[in-house]
Amino acid sequence: MRSTRHTLSILLISALIFGCQNHSKIETDSSVNPIVDSETALSGVYYLIRHAEKDRANPKVKDPELIPAGLERAQKWQQYFDSIPLAGIYSTAYKRTLQTIIPTAAQKSLNPIIYEPLDLINDDFYTRSSQGHWLIVGHSNTIPQLTNTLMGMDTLNDIPDSLNSRLYRVDYRSNPATLRLFHIE
Repeated sequence: MRSTRHTLSILLISALIFGCQNHSKIETDSSVNPIVDSETALSGVYYLIRHAEKDRANPKVKDPELIPAGLERAQKWQQYFDSIPLAGIYSTAYKRTLQTIIPTAAQKSLNPIIYEPLDLINDDFYTRSSQGHWLIVGHSNTIPQLTNTLMGMDTLNDIPDSLNSRLYRVDYRSNPATLRLFHIE
Protein backbone atom coordinates (compact mmCIF):
# COMPACT_ATOMS: atom_id res chain seq x y z
CA MET A 1 0.00 0.00 0.00
CA ARG A 2 2.80 2.40 0.93
CA SER A 3 4.61 1.56 -2.31
CA THR A 4 1.47 2.29 -4.34
CA ARG A 5 0.99 5.66 -2.61
CA HIS A 6 4.65 6.50 -3.18
CA THR A 7 4.39 5.60 -6.88
CA LEU A 8 1.19 7.63 -7.28
CA SER A 9 2.81 10.61 -5.56
CA ILE A 10 5.81 10.45 -7.87
CA LEU A 11 3.55 10.15 -10.93
CA LEU A 12 1.47 13.14 -9.80
CA ILE A 13 4.53 15.30 -9.12
CA SER A 14 6.06 14.26 -12.47
CA ALA A 15 2.83 15.13 -14.28
CA LEU A 16 2.71 18.54 -12.62
CA ILE A 17 6.36 19.27 -13.43
CA PHE A 18 5.97 18.05 -17.01
CA GLY A 19 2.79 20.11 -17.42
CA CYS A 20 4.45 23.27 -16.11
CA GLN A 21 7.47 22.79 -18.35
CA ASN A 22 5.21 22.52 -21.36
CA HIS A 23 3.06 25.44 -20.20
CA SER A 24 0.02 23.21 -19.96
CA LYS A 25 -2.64 22.78 -17.37
CA ILE A 26 -1.29 23.09 -13.83
CA GLU A 27 -4.48 22.47 -11.93
CA THR A 28 -7.41 20.38 -12.98
CA ASP A 29 -11.11 20.50 -12.42
CA SER A 30 -12.42 22.22 -9.37
CA SER A 31 -15.88 20.80 -8.85
CA VAL A 32 -17.65 23.47 -6.89
CA ASN A 33 -21.27 24.22 -7.63
CA PRO A 34 -21.51 27.93 -8.37
CA ILE A 35 -24.23 29.75 -6.50
CA VAL A 36 -26.45 30.91 -9.33
CA ASP A 37 -30.24 30.89 -9.42
CA SER A 38 -32.15 29.51 -12.40
CA GLU A 39 -32.91 32.96 -13.84
CA THR A 40 -29.22 33.88 -14.04
CA ALA A 41 -27.75 30.50 -14.96
CA LEU A 42 -24.65 30.58 -17.12
CA SER A 43 -23.88 27.98 -19.76
CA GLY A 44 -20.80 29.41 -21.44
CA VAL A 45 -17.04 29.23 -21.17
CA TYR A 46 -15.11 32.10 -19.58
CA TYR A 47 -11.40 32.73 -20.10
CA LEU A 48 -9.92 35.09 -17.53
CA ILE A 49 -6.44 36.57 -17.94
CA ARG A 50 -4.38 39.27 -16.35
CA HIS A 51 -3.01 42.08 -18.51
CA ALA A 52 0.39 41.54 -20.09
CA GLU A 53 3.70 42.92 -18.77
CA LYS A 54 3.42 46.62 -17.96
CA ASP A 55 5.96 49.44 -17.75
CA ARG A 56 7.24 49.66 -14.17
CA ALA A 57 9.86 52.37 -14.77
CA ASN A 58 7.90 55.04 -12.91
CA PRO A 59 5.82 53.72 -10.00
CA LYS A 60 3.94 57.05 -9.85
CA VAL A 61 2.28 56.36 -13.22
CA LYS A 62 -1.16 54.94 -12.35
CA ASP A 63 -2.02 53.79 -15.88
CA PRO A 64 1.15 52.47 -17.52
CA GLU A 65 1.33 51.00 -20.98
CA LEU A 66 2.77 47.61 -21.92
CA ILE A 67 6.47 47.09 -22.43
CA PRO A 68 7.72 45.25 -25.57
CA ALA A 69 7.49 41.88 -23.76
CA GLY A 70 3.85 42.72 -22.92
CA LEU A 71 3.08 43.59 -26.53
CA GLU A 72 4.59 40.23 -27.53
CA ARG A 73 2.42 38.48 -24.97
CA ALA A 74 -0.65 40.27 -26.36
CA GLN A 75 0.21 38.71 -29.73
CA LYS A 76 0.57 35.29 -28.06
CA TRP A 77 -2.89 35.70 -26.49
CA GLN A 78 -4.27 36.51 -29.94
CA GLN A 79 -2.71 33.31 -31.28
CA TYR A 80 -4.12 31.31 -28.37
CA PHE A 81 -7.65 32.64 -28.93
CA ASP A 82 -7.41 32.38 -32.72
CA SER A 83 -9.38 29.12 -32.90
CA ILE A 84 -11.78 29.91 -30.04
CA PRO A 85 -15.08 31.43 -31.23
CA LEU A 86 -15.27 34.33 -28.78
CA ALA A 87 -18.69 35.94 -28.41
CA GLY A 88 -17.18 38.95 -26.66
CA ILE A 89 -14.36 40.46 -24.65
CA TYR A 90 -14.58 42.25 -21.32
CA SER A 91 -11.76 44.58 -20.31
CA THR A 92 -11.11 47.24 -17.73
CA ALA A 93 -10.44 50.71 -19.17
CA TYR A 94 -6.74 50.71 -18.27
CA LYS A 95 -4.19 51.04 -21.08
CA ARG A 96 -2.46 47.79 -20.12
CA THR A 97 -5.64 45.69 -20.30
CA LEU A 98 -6.81 47.26 -23.55
CA GLN A 99 -3.36 46.84 -25.14
CA THR A 100 -3.43 43.20 -24.03
CA ILE A 101 -6.63 42.45 -25.94
CA ILE A 102 -6.26 44.74 -28.97
CA PRO A 103 -4.76 42.00 -31.21
CA THR A 104 -7.47 39.49 -30.23
CA ALA A 105 -10.30 42.02 -30.53
CA ALA A 106 -9.05 43.18 -33.94
CA GLN A 107 -8.64 39.64 -35.24
CA LYS A 108 -12.15 38.72 -34.01
CA SER A 109 -13.73 42.07 -35.03
CA LEU A 110 -15.01 42.54 -31.47
CA ASN A 111 -15.34 45.78 -29.54
CA PRO A 112 -14.33 45.25 -25.91
CA ILE A 113 -16.98 45.77 -23.27
CA ILE A 114 -15.50 48.01 -20.61
CA TYR A 115 -16.21 47.09 -17.00
CA GLU A 116 -15.27 48.39 -13.57
CA PRO A 117 -12.66 46.09 -11.99
CA LEU A 118 -14.82 44.89 -9.10
CA ASP A 119 -18.28 45.32 -10.64
CA LEU A 120 -18.45 42.89 -13.55
CA ILE A 121 -20.69 40.10 -12.28
CA ASN A 122 -24.09 41.78 -12.33
CA ASP A 123 -27.46 41.40 -14.09
CA ASP A 124 -26.08 42.86 -17.33
CA PHE A 125 -23.24 40.32 -17.31
CA TYR A 126 -25.66 37.40 -16.84
CA THR A 127 -27.97 38.71 -19.56
CA ARG A 128 -25.24 39.48 -22.08
CA SER A 129 -22.83 36.59 -21.58
CA SER A 130 -24.89 33.64 -20.40
CA GLN A 131 -23.76 31.53 -23.39
CA GLY A 132 -20.77 31.33 -25.71
CA HIS A 133 -17.07 31.84 -25.12
CA TRP A 134 -16.02 35.04 -23.35
CA LEU A 135 -12.63 36.58 -22.63
CA ILE A 136 -12.26 38.67 -19.46
CA VAL A 137 -9.09 40.72 -19.03
CA GLY A 138 -8.25 42.28 -15.68
CA HIS A 139 -5.60 42.57 -13.01
CA SER A 140 -3.59 40.45 -10.57
CA ASN A 141 -6.14 41.01 -7.81
CA THR A 142 -9.39 41.15 -9.81
CA ILE A 143 -9.07 38.06 -12.03
CA PRO A 144 -8.86 35.61 -9.08
CA GLN A 145 -11.79 37.41 -7.40
CA LEU A 146 -13.89 37.21 -10.55
CA THR A 147 -13.01 33.54 -10.95
CA ASN A 148 -13.96 32.90 -7.31
CA THR A 149 -17.31 34.62 -7.95
CA LEU A 150 -17.97 32.64 -11.13
CA MET A 151 -17.16 29.39 -9.33
CA GLY A 152 -19.01 30.25 -6.10
CA MET A 153 -15.89 29.78 -3.99
CA ASP A 154 -13.30 31.85 -2.14
CA THR A 155 -10.04 29.96 -2.53
CA LEU A 156 -8.06 31.73 -5.27
CA ASN A 157 -5.53 34.36 -4.21
CA ASP A 158 -4.01 37.27 -6.11
CA ILE A 159 -1.80 36.40 -9.06
CA PRO A 160 1.90 36.92 -8.28
CA ASP A 161 3.02 40.29 -9.62
CA SER A 162 5.61 38.75 -11.94
CA LEU A 163 3.15 36.29 -13.55
CA ASN A 164 1.31 37.39 -16.70
CA SER A 165 0.85 33.99 -18.35
CA ARG A 166 -1.95 32.55 -16.23
CA LEU A 167 -5.28 31.61 -17.82
CA TYR A 168 -8.33 30.64 -15.77
CA ARG A 169 -10.93 28.68 -17.76
CA VAL A 170 -14.37 28.40 -16.19
CA ASP A 171 -16.68 26.05 -18.09
CA TYR A 172 -20.38 26.12 -17.27
CA ARG A 173 -21.25 23.58 -19.97
CA SER A 174 -20.60 20.80 -17.47
CA ASN A 175 -22.48 20.26 -14.23
CA PRO A 176 -20.97 21.19 -11.91
CA ALA A 177 -18.98 23.96 -13.58
CA THR A 178 -15.26 23.28 -13.89
CA LEU A 179 -12.23 25.44 -13.38
CA ARG A 180 -8.93 24.77 -15.10
CA LEU A 181 -5.79 26.78 -14.70
CA PHE A 182 -3.18 27.07 -17.46
CA HIS A 183 0.09 28.89 -18.11
CA ILE A 184 0.38 30.10 -21.69
CA GLU A 185 3.90 31.15 -22.67
